[in-house]
Amino acid sequence: MPDTLYDVYLVPSGTRGGEQNIVSPVEGDKLEFYETGVWLRRKGGRNFFPYEQIRTIREHEGERP
Repeated sequence: MPDTLYDVYLVPSGTRGGEQNIVSPVEGDKLEFYETGVWLRRKGGRNFFPYEQIRTIREHEGERP
């Protein structure tokens, strides 16, 4: 049965993005919305992304790895 998955596409952020070593899109299986940004649960943990760093969020059906 397919699960809901999320791809978070980030705005290019220059050196800050390089320091974080996060490659866009960031894939996850749970997304929580908050006033200042989103928490994305992904393999190996969770990441917080402020809204100003997010370009697009894509929700789709798929199989969890």
